[in-house]
Amino acid sequence: MNRRDAITALLAFGATAAPLRALAQEQPARRRYRIALLPDFRPAIESLLKIFTEALREFGRIEGRDFVFYRSGIFYGDDADRAVRLVVNEKPDLILGFNLGYIVAAHKLTKTIPIVMWVSGFPVEGGVAESLAHPGKNVTGLTIYAGAEVFGKLVQLLRDVKPSAKRIGAFCSYIPPFHPPEESDLIIREIREAGRILGIDVRILEIAKPEQVVGALAAVAAERMDALLLTSGLSMIPRRQEIMQFAVEKRLPTITDGFWRGVDPPPLLSYGAPLAVLIRQSAVYVDRILWGGAKPGDLPIQLPAKIELTVNLKAAKAIGLTIPQSILARADEVFQ
Repeated sequence: MNRRDAITALLAFGATAAPLRALAQEQPARRRYRIALLPDFRPAIESLLKIFTEALREFGRIEGRDFVFYRSGIFYGDDADRAVRLVVNEKPDLILGFNLGYIVAAHKLTKTIPIVMWVSGFPVEGGVAESLAHPGKNVTGLTIYAGAEVFGKLVQLLRDVKPSAKRIGAFCSYIPPFHPPEESDLIIREIREAGRILGIDVRILEIAKPEQVVGALAAVAAERMDALLLTSGLSMIPRRQEIMQFAVEKRLPTITDGFWRGVDPPPLLSYGAPLAVLIRQSAVYVDRILWGGAKPGDLPIQLPAKIELTVNLKAAKAIGLTIPQSILARADEVFQ
């Protein structure tokens, strides 16, 4: 029986206050762990951090008493290199990371601080894990892709929502230098293969930095593309609204891989693992590592339990598109 159970038992049997005070005096001071967020959470997704703290509370871990957050104030799409350096230099007890690019960069700087990925792409291909079943290093957590096939599914969904589409522009932002080439090669190859199978001309437009968005949009207009596939790498984040306004003006259906929250105009389709589920699942890893003493390398990396399709009817109306009933029937959520 641990000390907490002993105290409960004493209360149940009506023990006096004096023995309880003596027992409390014997207890060591509670360790308060520091969890660093990499990158920091923007106000638009602060609700996700609340889900994380509530999940830890279910394990009896209370923010302020058992753990505190280190927040760099550098958000997704800002100065990523500086965010990584600040976080690692703080020497937190654990890093909670979003996006494989951040994870790879942090792993290069530390092989000892535990890193829990609440969102990542392909950690094995990115070199931060030996395998999903046995990561073997200081990194574990969740990956949002069961395989690169999800990117082929994005192409197929665009074709399904607009059967007349013959040419698609794929804005690929998961590319070097921030993302490992092993990851980007997988994604681009799958998108191209899906286009080949479906008989669609897919034009890959690599977006390594935000200023390349202007040229990509010009290419879409010049080549009269019929739809846009939009990934969620940090190089596109500062230009998301510009991209979506362009899409509405050109009446182009759009699909994202699930992480374009709070953008107005919104994308037409979204297909990806639900963030609320991922952040809650990551709390299990954090609890096992910080309070359970587990090593990250011994905890299997988890594949997404579900990938959700969402449809935005407001976006459909803005581009004058009627969503096929087959898509609406498959959707997990339909926004009016």
